[in-house]
Amino acid sequence: MTVADRRNVVILSGPSPDLAADAYGGGKGGFVRNVTALLSHFSSDDLKLRLSPYSARRYTRWWMVVLPLRLLGDLVAFARNIRRGAAVHLMMTYGLAIYREFGMSVIAAAYRRPLILDIRGGSFVSWLQSASKLQRAMAHWVLRHADVILGQGVAVVAYLRPLYGSKVHHFPNFMQAKYLPTRVAPRFDQPELRVVFVGYCYEGKGVFELVEGCADAARQGLRVSLTLIGAESAEFKAHLDASRLPDGMQVVRCGVLEFDQVQAQLARQDIFGFPTRHEGEGHPNVITEAMAHALAIVTTRHGFIGELLDDSCAYFLESGSPAAIADMLVHINSYRDEARTKGDNARVMVEKSFMEMQVLGRLRGLYRGALQRG
Repeated sequence: MTVADRRNVVILSGPSPDLAADAYGGGKGGFVRNVTALLSHFSSDDLKLRLSPYSARRYTRWWMVVLPLRLLGDLVAFARNIRRGAAVHLMMTYGLAIYREFGMSVIAAAYRRPLILDIRGGSFVSWLQSASKLQRAMAHWVLRHADVILGQGVAVVAYLRPLYGSKVHHFPNFMQAKYLPTRVAPRFDQPELRVVFVGYCYEGKGVFELVEGCADAARQGLRVSLTLIGAESAEFKAHLDASRLPDGMQVVRCGVLEFDQVQAQLARQDIFGFPTRHEGEGHPNVITEAMAHALAIVTTRHGFIGELLDDSCAYFLESGSPAAIADMLVHINSYRDEARTKGDNARVMVEKSFMEMQVLGRLRGLYRGALQRG
C-alpha cells in the first residue's frame, strides 16, 4: 500500500463485530456496537477507519496458557494491519490487557503512527492507582506517547489533564441518529409499573436488590412488572429460581437479546432500573438508549452515571437497598406526571449532548489533526 493510499486511513484496534452475537447483557454488546458505529460513521473517501480486531476474553481454566498466545497473536495481527493506515485509534481496556496495549503502542511508535488512546469504562483511575509497579509504568508510557487521549468520563479527563495536558479530551458514548426513536409511546398509562433492567445480572449491578425492591413495592399494594434482559450469573439464577414473588408482581426473564429486541423492550417500559453497586461504572450504552426512549431512570451515582444524568432527568438512590428502591417506586407511582417529565428531560439531554454528529464530529477533528502529524 502506498503512502497516498493510507494517508486518510485510521486503524481502529478493538473487538471484532462478530462478537455482536453476545448482544446486550452478555458483557460485550455495547462495546462491540461502538466499534460498529465508528466503522459505519467513518467510511467516506476523505477519512476511513479500518479495523484491526483483537481477541476478547473467554472464560476458561486454561487462561494462563491461552493469555500469552492471545497476546502474541494480537500483536502480530496489529503489526500487520498498522501498515494500512496513517494513524491508530486504540480502544484501551487496561487490567490484564495493558500488556497488549503497551505492545501495540510500542509498535505504533516504531512505525511512527500517531496514537489516539481511547480509555473505555469507568475503572481506569482506580485501576491505575492500585496496579502493580510494572503495569503503572506501562500505562504511563502509553499515555506519554499518545498524541490524543480520550476519556469516557469527565472524572478521567480531570485526573489525566494535569498530568498530560490539552491532549486529553472527553469522549462519551453516543446515540446513532438512525436509532433515536422518532416518537415514544405514552409512559405510565397502565395500572402496573413496568420496570426494565438491561445488563449482566450479577451482584455488582444491584439486580438482587432490584428484584427485592420491586417485591417490597408489590407487598405495599403496587402492581409491578420487572423485565430482566441479560445473562444471569449462577448465584442470581439460583436466587431468582428460589424466590416466591408476592401477588401483584411478575418477572419476565428474557436472557441475552440482540440490539433491536432490546430497543423494542425499552419502547414498552416505564422505568429503567439500574441500581448498580459498581464503583467503577462507566457510560453504559443502554443508559443513553433508555434516556432516548424517555424512560424514568432509577439509579445510583456510581462511576460516570452522575455525569450523564442530573435530578431533572433521573431518580437517584442514595442507598441501593431494596427498601430504598421500593420507596422510590411508591413515590413514582404517586407522582406519575413528575416521572414523565423526568423521562422527557432525559430524551432532550440525549439530543443535546450524546448524539452521533456532536460526539463524532469532535472526534473527526482529532483524527484530522493526528493524520496531519502522521
